[in-house]
Amino acid sequence: MRTRSIKGLYVLAASVAVSTTVGLAGATAASASSNNVKPAETTVCQNSGVRCTNISNLMLNQGNEPDFIQNATGLGVVPPSLYQGRKINLRQASNTRTNEDFIIHMIGNLGQLCGTGGANSLDLTSYACLNYPSTYRVYEAVFAPDSNESGYCVGAMSATLGFKIRLERCGTPRTFWIPDLKSGIVVTKPGLHHRLHYFPLEFAADTSLTHPLVLTLNPNTTSPLNGLFLEQLNFSGGQVPDRQMFTLTDPVGPRVS
Repeated sequence: MRTRSIKGLYVLAASVAVSTTVGLAGATAASASSNNVKPAETTVCQNSGVRCTNISNLMLNQGNEPDFIQNATGLGVVPPSLYQGRKINLRQASNTRTNEDFIIHMIGNLGQLCGTGGANSLDLTSYACLNYPSTYRVYEAVFAPDSNESGYCVGAMSATLGFKIRLERCGTPRTFWIPDLKSGIVVTKPGLHHRLHYFPLEFAADTSLTHPLVLTLNPNTTSPLNGLFLEQLNFSGGQVPDRQMFTLTDPVGPRVS
C-alpha cells in the first residue's frame, strides 16, 4: 500500500483495503471503529432513532477528528421556503447547532439507477455509470434540524463547474452523491486506534465522460467561510487533493446505512 504524508497523521491508500461491494456503510465502518470521535451533532439528533452523521473534510481534519462539519447556513435561502437555496459550508463542530444536523439515506446502487429512465435515473454514459461498479451505492444527505427531516438535501442547482453547494429538494440526481471508494484513503492518528476512511463524493447529476464533478472545499471563501463547490476531480501524482476528500462519522463512528 502507498503511504501519504500529512502532518501528525498516518495515511494508507485504501483502494485494495475496502471492498467496492460493501458500500459506504461497510467502508466507513471498516476504517473507523473508535469512540475517540467527539460528538458534534445536536443532542437530540445524536440520540434519535435515525442518527445524524457528521460530514467533514481531510484538509480541515488535521487531528483526524470532525473539527469542521457540514452546515446549512442562512445565506442564499429562496423565500418563502425556509430551506431551499441555503448555502452549505463546513463550520466548527458543535452539539448545540441544529444547522449541522444531517441524516444520510441510501437511494440505491448504480445498477438500479443508471439509464433506467424517470426522475431518479442517472445518465448511462456518465463517468459514474461507465467507470464505477454497479454495486456502488448512491446517497443523499437530508437537512434534519434536531432530527426533523426538512425534505431538502445537500446538492446543487445543476451539474455546472464552480456552482455552490446548496440545499435542494430531495429525491433527484441534483441531490445524489456517489462515494468513489476506489480513490479512498485510510487515515490513522499515530498512537490511537482512530481510523477514518476519506473519499471523493461525485455529484450524481454530472454527465461528464471524464473528470467528474465532485464535492470540493474552498477554505478561502468569506461568505460563508469554508464554502463547498462543484469542481472537477483533480488527481495530482495519482492522489486526490485533501480538499476533495470527505469522511462521514457520528460520535462513536460511522453509521450510515
